[in-house]
Amino acid sequence: MHQRFDCLARHSRQRGQAYAEYLVVTAALVGVILLMTGDTVAPFTALVSSFKSLFSAYSFTLSLP
Repeated sequence: MHQRFDCLARHSRQRGQAYAEYLVVTAALVGVILLMTGDTVAPFTALVSSFKSLFSAYSFTLSLP
């Protein structure tokens, strides 16, 4: 019984770790968007364009034999 509780506690801690990682990445992304000062392209537009480019490259790579 004690062994089962340890396993459940370990999974709970792992879930908390993933939440912390997502929070750090999201905070960094928001920080970069707020700190960018582009004269030609708005920061949000540049971010969306970057994601589109990344997805395009990713889907092309997946389509290769």
